[in-house]
Order: sequence, then C-alpha cells, then structure tokens
Amino acid sequence: MKTLGRLYLTIGIVCLGFFLWFGAIFYNFTQTPLLAEHSKPVNIVFAPRSSATTLAYQLQRLNLISHPKRFAMLARLKGDADYLQAGEYEILPGDTPIMLLNKMRNGGFIKHEFLIVEGWTFAQILAALFSNNYITHTLNGLTTEQIMSKIGHEGEMPEGRFAPDTYVISGQVTDADILLTAYDLMAKRLGSAWQARDLALNLHCPYEALIIASIIEKETAVASEKPIIAGVILRRLERNMFLQLDPTVIYGLANATRKLTSSDLLKDTPYNTYTRKGLPESPIAMPSLSSINAALHPAPGNVLYYVAKGDGTHEFSNTLEEQNQAIKKYILLK
Repeated sequence: MKTLGRLYLTIGIVCLGFFLWFGAIFYNFTQTPLLAEHSKPVNIVFAPRSSATTLAYQLQRLNLISHPKRFAMLARLKGDADYLQAGEYEILPGDTPIMLLNKMRNGGFIKHEFLIVEGWTFAQILAALFSNNYITHTLNGLTTEQIMSKIGHEGEMPEGRFAPDTYVISGQVTDADILLTAYDLMAKRLGSAWQARDLALNLHCPYEALIIASIIEKETAVASEKPIIAGVILRRLERNMFLQLDPTVIYGLANATRKLTSSDLLKDTPYNTYTRKGLPESPIAMPSLSSINAALHPAPGNVLYYVAKGDGTHEFSNTLEEQNQAIKKYILLK
C-alpha cells in the first residue's frame, strides 16, 4: 500500500509540475507583445461571422503569433470567442493577445465615416462612394437599374430612397452594403413619419410625401419655412395649379449648375413643373427627416406663392398680386 501511495504521489507531483509548466508558458504567451517595441503598427480585418480560430491563424500568417491554438484557447477561456466584433483593427507595439481580445470584444475597431448629405442626388452619392478608399467597390460600371437590383430593389427609382446620415464603416464594407443600410434607414424614417402624418392630407402614399419632401429640401434650408412650403405645394396641387418649382426644372436638365433661363422653363421634361401639372415622377434629392415631417405636417393658411429674398429665406404671398410685388422687390429691382 505504501508503494501504491508513493506512486500516486509521484503521479500527482508530475501532473502538478506539468500544469504549472504549461500554465507558465500559457501565461507568458498571453503577456507577450504581438509586435516588438519599435515595430510599425499592423492592421487586420476581422470579417463578419469569422471565428476566434480564424483570427488566430490570421495572426500566425502575419507572423504575430507562433501558436494559433493557444490564442484560440485564450479567447475561449476569457469568454470572448463569441463576442469578437467585426471590423478593422490596429495592432500597436506592446499590444498583447489579451489586449487585442479586449479591444475586439469592446468594439475598438478603426472607424471611418461615410456621409450622405441632405439634398444630395443619387449621382452624388455614387460619386462619393466610388471615391472613398475605405469602401470595397462592387458597383462600378453598373447602370442605375442594375445597382437597384443588386441591393434587392429591382425596378425602383433610386432618387430620394437613401437617408442622409453619417455611416460608420470598418473592415470589408462594400458600396452595396452602405446603400442597403441607407435605403433601410430611409424606409424606416418614411414609414414612421407616414404613420404619424396629418390625416387630413390629400396624399395617396408615402412615396408622394417623399417627392414633396425632396422638393422642400432643395427649396430651403430654413427649418421654419419647410412646413410653409409644404403647404404651398399641397394647396397648388389641390387647385390643379402648376407647381412652378425651379429645383425640379434643374433636376430635369441633368442638375444644371448655371442660372435658369426663360427658355429652360419651357423645355418640357418629366420634372418641369412649369409645363406639367402635378408632382414630378420621382423625388429630386435625398430629403432630411425635417423635410419629410414638413411634407406630412404642412402649415395651415392661404399661402400660394413665394420668392427667394437672396439671403436664404423667402417672401411668402397669398395672392398673385402680392407675389408680383415681391418679385419686383427682390428680383427685378436688384
């Protein structure tokens, strides 16, 4: 029995020694910097739905670690394996495996911003996407119809469909990803605003509101004027009047940047509201939420006309006679 006891003791001591030895090696691995002190930082991209094991072998290929299984084990022991966030990460000199895992669990990825500006057209969004070096380009050379099909909205006109906002991007984000995110955000904003609309409005669907909101967006940047302009547009529609809106004409002329001429106002396009009654066939820009809300909550009153004062604001009139006086004051006599 004593011999057996000594055997068990010896086995126990050997096992304890092994665990202490392995523990020391593993602890040293967790505390060893991935990069030497004077090395250049290294960027890695952790793709969506990747695993801790995938990350471990990615680090090995970059010569940052020699034992990927230890790294994967560390991620599991820390409880981080299922919570690593996708994105682009910068590994700095001195960063240890534990520090990298903490960074990746807490979302410490490199953040780039992509901005869709209120009032931009779809063409301007595409130009910004294609010139952004942090975005993977998959839509170059495609037609508008092909782009809408690729993001799952075949047959829809793109204008007005993408929400102006700042989009944070990191890692392998494509131009199609951003467009789909912006499309979904606009659909959500428009849907919520439509549900809360003034029920007395004579509008048939949210898309009509989107068209009106896009016109408001191009007409004024003054928040207090937006509901007034919405009221003008809706009253003119109800009275079967020409809307006579310069921004729609400009859009129909392929967004002409020059000052409109009298002959421009006579060039008939689907967007010329001087030659065609009713709303144009689509929005003319990406409207802000404030413009959408204004379109669905127009100001009451009898205003039917307005003219730009030249300082970013407008003079509003109830009658044509008042409008002619305002035109003389702010345009003809300048």
